[in-house]
Amino acid sequence: MGRLGATFGIKGFLKVQSFTEQPENLFDYSPWYIRRRGEDWREVQVETWKPHGEGYIVKLRGVDVREEAALLTGSDIGIKRSSLPPAADGEFYLCDLEGCTVIGLGEVNLGIVRRVLDQGAAPLMVVSPSDRTAGKSQERLIPFVRGPIVTALDLEAKTIRVEWGEDY
Repeated sequence: MGRLGATFGIKGFLKVQSFTEQPENLFDYSPWYIRRRGEDWREVQVETWKPHGEGYIVKLRGVDVREEAALLTGSDIGIKRSSLPPAADGEFYLCDLEGCTVIGLGEVNLGIVRRVLDQGAAPLMVVSPSDRTAGKSQERLIPFVRGPIVTALDLEAKTIRVEWGEDY
């Protein structure tokens, strides 16, 4: 949902990068869960937030000095899936792709979507290898582009069909 940036001031504030469509919507959700790469998620409460320049700054409960805030810089911000409103008909959240089996060219099981990265022109599905493709790659990144790459999506059956070969 977002990322904590650099510290701001001496009272524990942090800059915030929001990944929501309307950046201020990030503050509608509580609690937040934060984690640094390689660590577990932990729950935090937003004490206060305010616009600052073209972005926002936030103070988390229990983080009262710059040094404590500095330990949180770069942390990802998440929320529980149950906190999100239902997706509109024909739409879905990228996190709904997690756990789907990816079927490639020739009906080859390429693996399971473990997470989705949304950092550019198209979201990238991080697909862990299936038993068949385990010796050929650790993980593969497959762009979620409907039409040329993603040819079918069935969230009920948890399958995604792609124009993607096992040797790509």
